[in-house]
Amino acid sequence: MQGPDIVFHDIVLSLKENPVLSGVTVLVIFAFISDLFLFRRLRRLVRGGDGKTLEGTIIKLQERVAILESHAVKAEVAFENVDERLQGSIRGVAVHRFDPFQGGGGQQSFAAALLDEHGDGAVISGIHARDGSRVYAKSVKGFLSERELSEDERQAIADAKKNLKQP
Repeated sequence: MQGPDIVFHDIVLSLKENPVLSGVTVLVIFAFISDLFLFRRLRRLVRGGDGKTLEGTIIKLQERVAILESHAVKAEVAFENVDERLQGSIRGVAVHRFDPFQGGGGQQSFAAALLDEHGDGAVISGIHARDGSRVYAKSVKGFLSERELSEDERQAIADAKKNLKQP
């Protein structure tokens, strides 16, 4: 039986005599050292900085992504609902003041248009005179009314329509 020093001596001697075997040995040693360093890095990565495993972190991130996706779907539905409600809300508002009697009434009379994005709503007119005031309301569909509109009411509707186009 040979001792370890004799076996080591025989290996070194065979490496000196065979350059291919020497090259392969160097490559094996380099691969072994690289493997050790990579194994240490992988162990640290899987263990995590605070003792958690990488798999546990990935699972928690997947759960958070699922929660965020469900919130995104709910938010999208809510925004669609808000858009629909906004289209039907009164956004075009205009008041046109006038003097119906051409005699210095101080423009106490008015026509007010209250419209949504589709031009649906109402126009309300208030006529002020010495003996009292009268108020009239007419429905509006598509910026038009079934009832005959005065010039002042048409002006109020046109102004309300302009206000709708502003951002």
